[in-house]
Amino acid sequence: MRKRMRQTWRLARFTASILTRTSWLWLTVRFVPEAERSAYRARLQRQACAVFCRILGVRVTRSGALPEARAVLAVSNHLGLLDPWVLASQMSLAFVAKAEMNDWPVVGWICRTVGIIFVARERRMQANTFVEQVQRRLREGVRVLVFPEGTTSNGETVMPFKTGAFEAVAGMEDGAVLPLYLNVREVEGRPATGRLREKITWADPSQTMLQNFWSVLGLRSVRLEVCVGTPISTAGRDRKTLARLSHAAVLALAEAGQKQRAA
Repeated sequence: MRKRMRQTWRLARFTASILTRTSWLWLTVRFVPEAERSAYRARLQRQACAVFCRILGVRVTRSGALPEARAVLAVSNHLGLLDPWVLASQMSLAFVAKAEMNDWPVVGWICRTVGIIFVARERRMQANTFVEQVQRRLREGVRVLVFPEGTTSNGETVMPFKTGAFEAVAGMEDGAVLPLYLNVREVEGRPATGRLREKITWADPSQTMLQNFWSVLGLRSVRLEVCVGTPISTAGRDRKTLARLSHAAVLALAEAGQKQRAA
């Protein structure tokens, strides 16, 4: 009974918060100079995501320093629905999401308002458009976040990275790829190991997105750590090289995170 009440109350608060904050952004962004709108969206999104995490009972910490470089492509492992909000609570950035979300009722409007970059992975002809959109955000000084695994996992390892998103920064003289690792430290006050860890991740193919979100809403508390790695220079490197180096860097962060959990 308590769990059901927690889920219902959090869902109501989360829904009210995201609709209110998106409406405010939709109303105010038009008064911001066009060249500054991406940064404005990212800044308000960071503030909103910090609130979302508190509503959902998620405590987020960060280890490692964020780089000063302007053109930064942030890459991370992918655990589940919380990932974008958790990462955006720690840094201003623009999300990349699958193109079909643009057509979802309400969700599509939210995505367009906050400035999500849509990617149609199955349509190779749109690859150049995606690269241009990412590069434009980077030139505007906004980090862009991608999950190059292309799917979610339980975070115990890091799956091979797809190389497409790295084309946007390949060979960029002043660019960098920022490796990130989402480390689940605790679930409901206990070390996140075994089946307890699976309560916060979305790796079960039989579970729908809504079922996973409803399950997460029922957790009393979660502690996640955003591990920040050393930026990887993009100068003189093609997308395949950047994908390989980034995967190795995120994997190293994952192995360090496993040692922390075992200690």
